[in-house]
Amino acid sequence: MNTWQTILKTRLLMRAAPLWFAACADSNGSAAVAGSTLADRYPCDRGIAGDPAVVWAENFEEGSVAAVTARYDSHNNDAGMALVADRPAASCGAASLKFTAGGAASATDLYKLLLPGHDEYFVRWYVKYQPSAPWHHSGVWFGGDVNNNPYPYPHAGEKPNGNDHVSFALEPVWGIGAANPRFDFYNYWMKMHTCSNCAGSYWGNALASRNAFTADDNAWDCVEVHAKLNSDMGSGASAALEVWKNDVLVQSFPETAGVGYWVQDHFCPAGADGPQCNYASTSSGPLDIQFRTTTTLQLNYFWPQNYVTDPTPSSVWFDDMVVATTRIACLR
Repeated sequence: MNTWQTILKTRLLMRAAPLWFAACADSNGSAAVAGSTLADRYPCDRGIAGDPAVVWAENFEEGSVAAVTARYDSHNNDAGMALVADRPAASCGAASLKFTAGGAASATDLYKLLLPGHDEYFVRWYVKYQPSAPWHHSGVWFGGDVNNNPYPYPHAGEKPNGNDHVSFALEPVWGIGAANPRFDFYNYWMKMHTCSNCAGSYWGNALASRNAFTADDNAWDCVEVHAKLNSDMGSGASAALEVWKNDVLVQSFPETAGVGYWVQDHFCPAGADGPQCNYASTSSGPLDIQFRTTTTLQLNYFWPQNYVTDPTPSSVWFDDMVVATTRIACLR
């Protein structure tokens, strides 16, 4: 290509740029920055699985439940899974996966061991919840376990030591059974807290406590969680934890404005307004996010699930799920 051809090509690209930016406008109508996130670079996620920053991608376009589950190391209650035409409005696919659990089968899930491990994950997914269901653990879990288990092992009730396991979960936690329950973390790590009536057990800690952070009934939400493990093995100074809903940042740690406080086993960051924070503080922040004491512990699994112990089955829908080492963002 000669110099004039190069100049002409550059001018044509510059003229086309406004159209490209318009196509990539976010939900607020503001133009996305070219290449600033994976979603910007791969409109509608087309080709996103091939990006070197992507660890795992799932859009449920395999054509059958058997073809979906064949890609995973472990799966439970295949009879409770169904590929359905209901999908996010921004999706270019034809199907999502409906997970139904409860009654005779309490757990419907997929589990993927992701090796080699990484120190940092961004995990984005679309999810829709059946209205007013009795959720127990119905969301996305990811984390690390030094045993490299090819199946889910949540270490329920166990406080990690810092050299064994860590897990991050985002699911309906508050207002279960009511309309539009509230999302929150349900995390296990070495600095987590317990409660006075937990009988020595440690259960996943909630950390956002925001009334507006809702799992909207019968509507598709885009959720993204960012977890970065500490590189300083003696503190959490280099770690990070964030969550976005529909590309709006809900909560970020370390906290940038003010400090929060603990109420038993849940944390109330600065600005928290959830009713669970209307109790006496048991200690004040900032939140200690030292997640590990050794670099041997890395993030190495992905676990979307619907776990319902109620006799009545309930359904949750998942679609367009991506695990990466850089910011993903919602579909463009």
